[in-house]
Amino acid sequence: MAKGLLALCALAALGACGDRSSYGHSAPYMFHMRDKIPVAMPANAPSIAQQFMTPKTEDGQGHYGIDVADPPGSPVIAAAAGTVYLSYFEPMYGNRIVIDHGPDANGRRVFTHYKHLDVRQVEAGARVVQGQQIGTLGETGVLSSYAHLHFEVSREKSPGARRATGDNYWQGMVPQDPQLYWANGVGQVTCAGSVTGNSGPMPLVYPVACG
Repeated sequence: MAKGLLALCALAALGACGDRSSYGHSAPYMFHMRDKIPVAMPANAPSIAQQFMTPKTEDGQGHYGIDVADPPGSPVIAAAAGTVYLSYFEPMYGNRIVIDHGPDANGRRVFTHYKHLDVRQVEAGARVVQGQQIGTLGETGVLSSYAHLHFEVSREKSPGARRATGDNYWQGMVPQDPQLYWANGVGQVTCAGSVTGNSGPMPLVYPVACG
């Protein structure tokens, strides 16, 4: 995984890869991705070191979120209001928080996932508001090779699909490219406090505090 990250950094030529404090950059999508979304990064937003990626083959590994690189201890915030569904530590992804945002405009439930956290500051059942600090960025878990937040968005395949398939929160859910959900529009990374529109199906703000 570390070698893959270094290759991505070399390809992207991003300051975020060599300098974790670099802001305002976005790694490109991998070459095999057909639906490449043009990304507009605010100059004060921590850089994206890796984009959402579907597997190249049916048995391949995808990257079902974005990686935001910033120094350890940087504030991680709730991308939208909701209820903390899970808050726990597990070996692979370290400290993890999952927030349930309820149904979108089409009735499909949406979750956001925050992984590799250094510190978790909310517990399951807590209500959070958009922009509220929920933890700090870190590199916990064996799948982390540098300090970053792995941020995912998942949505039900159809209304009620999660409840119909069982008790596991991921059943009936489909990974979504977070770039589709920013509050200011598709590909328009939106820092908390700079929301100018409400054009997404679940308007999200960037999950790491902008400088």
